[in-house]
Amino acid sequence: MNHLQISTDPTLLGADLLPESLTTSPSVSTFLPEEDASTCLLLPETPSPPLDFSHPLTPSMGNATDNHVRDSVTGDDDQAAETSSSSGSSGIGMVAPVGAGAANLFSHNTYQHLRKKSDVVKAGQDGSMHHAASLGIAVTKDMPSFVHWNWPLIRKCTFFVFLALIVAMIGIVIAMIATLPKSCNPPATWYKGSVFYEVFPASFQDTNDDGLGDIRGLIGRAEYFKTLGIAAVRLNSIFPSKHYPDHFQEVTSLLDVDEVLGKVEDIQKLAATLHERNISLVLDLPIHPFLEHLSPPTIDVDRLPNRTDGDMITSEFLRLSRSVATKGDGTIISDVLRFWLTRTGVDGFYVKGLEHFADDPLLVENVKEWKYLLGPDRILMVGQKFVQQLPERIVRDVLSQVDLVDVYLDVSNGTDGIASTVQDAIQGRLLRGVDHPWIHWSLGSVSERRLTSGLSPNATLAATLMELTLPGTPSIFYGDEISLEEANDPKGEHVDTQHLHHLATMVWDSAQNQFTSRGSLPWLPRSASASLHHLDYVIEAIALRKRSPSIYLNAVVKEEKTLPNTDIKSNQNEILVIQRWYPRRNSFATIANMGQKRVSLDLTAMFYSGEIIAGSSLKHERVYFDRFEINPLETIVVKLHK
Repeated sequence: MNHLQISTDPTLLGADLLPESLTTSPSVSTFLPEEDASTCLLLPETPSPPLDFSHPLTPSMGNATDNHVRDSVTGDDDQAAETSSSSGSSGIGMVAPVGAGAANLFSHNTYQHLRKKSDVVKAGQDGSMHHAASLGIAVTKDMPSFVHWNWPLIRKCTFFVFLALIVAMIGIVIAMIATLPKSCNPPATWYKGSVFYEVFPASFQDTNDDGLGDIRGLIGRAEYFKTLGIAAVRLNSIFPSKHYPDHFQEVTSLLDVDEVLGKVEDIQKLAATLHERNISLVLDLPIHPFLEHLSPPTIDVDRLPNRTDGDMITSEFLRLSRSVATKGDGTIISDVLRFWLTRTGVDGFYVKGLEHFADDPLLVENVKEWKYLLGPDRILMVGQKFVQQLPERIVRDVLSQVDLVDVYLDVSNGTDGIASTVQDAIQGRLLRGVDHPWIHWSLGSVSERRLTSGLSPNATLAATLMELTLPGTPSIFYGDEISLEEANDPKGEHVDTQHLHHLATMVWDSAQNQFTSRGSLPWLPRSASASLHHLDYVIEAIALRKRSPSIYLNAVVKEEKTLPNTDIKSNQNEILVIQRWYPRRNSFATIANMGQKRVSLDLTAMFYSGEIIAGSSLKHERVYFDRFEINPLETIVVKLHK
């Protein structure tokens, strides 16, 4: 008998003699892990039973086959759960063989992980249940396939793809910001506000060593034009004459190029070369004294196609215009325009000598036809004398067809003459309406003496910088950007060509690549000099004009009203002060000293302070106008502080 008053007689402990209530052990699941009874009393001298000890009163949890399967599933690493004991419990000790996976299910600090499909072993062929190797949970054969995917690798790939997308989006944003335009200035047609460059071809560059410039020389200097920043090259004399260039005005044909200069194909190549650099080509067309009167137009201008939209190209217009009924045998000028447009692709014409036809009854019809032939993208240019002599009744009709009006700016009359010419141009017939032509400013030409004649070369630079800040389209006569002087003939060896001395040959900065390699010229002396360091100042002023709407625009158009954006603030003692502005843009002041003395000015009544932009070696220096000092024959452009 033990302490529970149960007989220890072996015969009484037989399984068949015990009542069913004693042979049946309560389910293991009815006990929490901490409530499992110990197999023996925890006495100091009582050894703990082995792990595989099974109490005789504990019923078997399965047959031998089941135990074998369980052992094969759990593996060698899975140990039987240790039984817990309590010194205060004296109940029947039972051992429940529980797997490690099942034990983990009761642990709050254990995380379960899905294993690969290869870790799952089937318990039998009936397909009823599967058991995971490291999980004590049932896995059915209908489990989705994504459970067995390589999720760690998927997470890594997803992370790196997401990171790559973020980097790509940041790169796209940076690229968009980098490619944004640095300025958002109002657009203008290519000939409005840009700078033209007038060339006398015989004096620019010689390529065949005959002492005379040619068209191929212009082609070779295309990069020079691009460096200047000009928008158009204007050739003022290319047509055959009796003795070119001595008497270049006596034109014998308007449909050819003088053999000294080259051929028509050279003009075509020159136009293509300039177009590659976004530079246009304009030809001077001297019709007087080549013509004595105007002929009836070749087409009925009232039935011409509409060119105001600008969508129709010139070739299409020419095709349609031929289908319009003609009124006569044709005019020379219209035929000339067609010839040069179709053969060379030039971008416009300066029709010279029209002042001799101001009273011609066919003038308006001819001008309309010329502009129709050119179209909206090519320019028709006339002289100021022609506009001044037009009868009042046809001024508006003629000006509506003209794009540029050439205005000669004579600086020999001092600041009074400059101010008067600018004021008349702004407040006179020009610059009144949106449909009116723009001013084309000229400081020199084939018919005028050089700016340096009788003055210092600095006078040419000062006048050129001042011109580049005027409203309209300024033009630079070749050589003025380097203050080229007239040819000097002290020995009188070229008296017969004295009328061409202002057309001195161009001077270049490279001694190996001058105008020509000949030792002497057949028609001019080679004694002209130039100030090559002036070129940098001119390039800076042209670049400033291109990026500043306050300067390259000639007016402020607001609610269909054209308001001037130029004001001559002062014109005293050879000091000319001009201000240019535009809404929400920087304003500029041009101070020109055309006198012979250095002066100190107090201009605080007009301006307070600013920054020197062009015309002085003190570039980007802050200046105050209480004591503004300027050298003789100098022009300084200041960006005014707001």
